[in-house]
Amino acid sequence: MTFQGRLVLLISGLVTLAVALVTILLAWTTHSAIQTRVEADGRGAATLLARSATLAREVPRDVEALLGDRLLSEATLAAHLVAVMEAGKAPVKAVTDRLKAVADGGGPDEIWVTDNRGRAYLHNIPGPDITFGPDARAQPRQAPYYGLLNRAPEKVVTDAATEGGKLMKFAGVAGVDKPRIVQVGADVRRLGDIARKAGVDGVMASLLAGGTVEGAWLLERDGRLAVHATGPSAGPLSERAIEAAKAAAAAGETGLLREGDRLTAFAPVPAAGQGVAGQGAGIAVVRLPAEDLSSVVGRHVKIGVLVGLLALAAGVYGAVRFARSQMAPIERLGEAVAAVEAGRFNPFTLNEAMERNDEMGRLARVFRSMALEASYREETLDAQLLMRTAELETRTEKLAAAEHLIEEEQRAARDVQANLLPQQLPAGRDSQFFGLLVPGPAVSGDFYDVIELDERQCLLVVAGVSGWGVPAAFLMLLVRGAIREAAARPGMTPAAILAAANDRLCGQSPFDGFATAFVALYDRETGALSHSSAGNRAPCRIRADGSVLTLADAGGPALGVRKGIPYGEAVARLEQEDTLFLCTEGVLRAVNAQREPFGEERLAAVLHQGRGLSARDRSELLLRAVEAHVGPGGQTGDIVCLTVRRLLPAAELAPESEATV
Repeated sequence: MTFQGRLVLLISGLVTLAVALVTILLAWTTHSAIQTRVEADGRGAATLLARSATLAREVPRDVEALLGDRLLSEATLAAHLVAVMEAGKAPVKAVTDRLKAVADGGGPDEIWVTDNRGRAYLHNIPGPDITFGPDARAQPRQAPYYGLLNRAPEKVVTDAATEGGKLMKFAGVAGVDKPRIVQVGADVRRLGDIARKAGVDGVMASLLAGGTVEGAWLLERDGRLAVHATGPSAGPLSERAIEAAKAAAAAGETGLLREGDRLTAFAPVPAAGQGVAGQGAGIAVVRLPAEDLSSVVGRHVKIGVLVGLLALAAGVYGAVRFARSQMAPIERLGEAVAAVEAGRFNPFTLNEAMERNDEMGRLARVFRSMALEASYREETLDAQLLMRTAELETRTEKLAAAEHLIEEEQRAARDVQANLLPQQLPAGRDSQFFGLLVPGPAVSGDFYDVIELDERQCLLVVAGVSGWGVPAAFLMLLVRGAIREAAARPGMTPAAILAAANDRLCGQSPFDGFATAFVALYDRETGALSHSSAGNRAPCRIRADGSVLTLADAGGPALGVRKGIPYGEAVARLEQEDTLFLCTEGVLRAVNAQREPFGEERLAAVLHQGRGLSARDRSELLLRAVEAHVGPGGQTGDIVCLTVRRLLPAAELAPESEATV
């Protein structure tokens, strides 16, 4: 563009800018006022919908709780009725008829009364007797009440569930005269009617009827649609709106999203007893039209454009007349700029302009100097670019070779780690053994081992080493060899084995590394367990009832740190159907996308869920839980665990099976 054009553009631009600033100021003021009003309406509507959703969730829950209390009272009355009639030597049929009369007279829909073995010989429902057992899979309704036979607990209330096409809720108490189960149930299909009457449908209809809301939605925490009501022009929620709603719910506060001429408001649905603040149990979403905001701003913009055009015309006319007197030196500079861009600049073309003593002359002299310097720098940069390109190609080749070397090193370390694991674990009718190793992306050298010392005793080992790759695999080889060598000596205890292995590693390891280990001497006949730890976490003992206990922490520091360190030792005993679970730190330190470790609490919960499972099934259940926690591709270290389950003797299995049948 010529100097004349730039001068004209400058003057007209300044005039237009002044008009535009005034127009923008007026438009912004109006926009802010309307936007504040619309946002306030949106937040209020979303908050109202969220509170209504909370009420719709809490009312049925409170009603169900009251119904559970009533069922407990009816179960207690039924227990006393049966106790009184049986104390009076009433026959079974008379007691059954009385229970049917109670049920037909407005009492519970179902009444079940058992003997001290769990057989329901008294009931108002026609049909064969049923036996309450502890198996939740075979008897999902009866199993929770099995503990009433031992008064542990003394009363039970379960949630409403569909059974035989009905929505039933059950409660039960222990017998008042002898060990028995008294269970009553009621058809609670009216809970659904209460939920619908106390729901958010009415609130959504009221919001739409007011004309200020186009649509209302109630979403789950994960963004799934629960309830919605929309006008004819609302349309569905966009993916962007759903993601914004989830973010607002996670932050525990209301939020807004502008999409075109519409404004969407979000509010978290408070959880029960939580109040308005907090993340809550869902998301309330409302959408409001914002046409008024756009139309007002549009009118102000149009007025500003018309005024700007008039001011621009006047500025162009004055700028053209002024610029013609200053065009000659500017045109020369323009030609020089074009020559520099084309790469054919001749410095002598500016001689005439350089002879001037005004600002134009100084500008021409500066431009000539800059143009010559730019040409020199361009040639220098071209040469440097060629050199840098060659260096980059060389470094790329070296980097590819290094990556290939690292991959080969990881493959070799993984092979070493796999080959050192025991190929076959001990088998027998007294105990189950199962080991599991899932190597991480970078092999860290964790391992497990089971060494059979004689027909009764075996040595259990889990260990983890520091470092990655081939050094970690080599250190793993040294640790395994040191432990096996010490275990081969007669009369060695776990503490003595760790002390001997530590002394050997301190003298032989070529790496500045260390290892953690847990060693236990297990007697398969008696279940006796003596154990010692070298910096490794104590294992868990899962009792037959599913409770999880941590063994005593006895031992000393990690192996390979300092020579001559004594190690402590502790003893325990695995009862029949008890399970011993050993693992390395890789299980507890597995983190998810939010950098939360798997941790002791999750480990204990998963081990408790595995009640009654075999050693293999319990280990695989834990592996699935860790994989679900870290997500796809989230594992960073080795996962090693060793599970030992002490079985019941064959002589005790048959009676137990007959009792279960």
